[in-house]
Amino acid sequence: MSDYYDLFLAVDLPPDLPEPVLLELRWLLGEADMPTEPRSTDWESWGGPWQAFDGGSASHAFAGADVSLLVRAVDRANLDGGEPWALTVRTCVHEDAFGVMMEVVGWLLRHATTRGWVGFVRDSGAGQVRHLVRHEDGFGLVDVHPVGQEKRVPWPSR
Repeated sequence: MSDYYDLFLAVDLPPDLPEPVLLELRWLLGEADMPTEPRSTDWESWGGPWQAFDGGSASHAFAGADVSLLVRAVDRANLDGGEPWALTVRTCVHEDAFGVMMEVVGWLLRHATTRGWVGFVRDSGAGQVRHLVRHEDGFGLVDVHPVGQEKRVPWPSR
């Protein structure tokens, strides 16, 4: 039996997100045609590109649905008046695609303005939950443990 990962992300992106990034993000969400040269990861090494954040169906391995939504945060304008993009993604990831999905998440987080907690990853096999935490050098997966027993696992793990 294969393991699956329940991936949840909630981030803000700058109001002036470059058009190529916005177009690729819309494609990843299943809202647009594939860009000529997707840059979110080296898709060819993974057998070709797919819409990694496409939602709208029941989750394959977890309760609930895989969903994705990108909207303007009109009620949370920046100090300069710009309206950031607000993105939420919940998707089921097969263990064979986990590496490429984390590369896509890294690409996305390089464009995000959110710092600190940005989501979680839950393993269907062990039921382990890891928080996704964005920091100045990228992001990390932080194991969930009782207070005082935190163990940080950097991505990519070596």
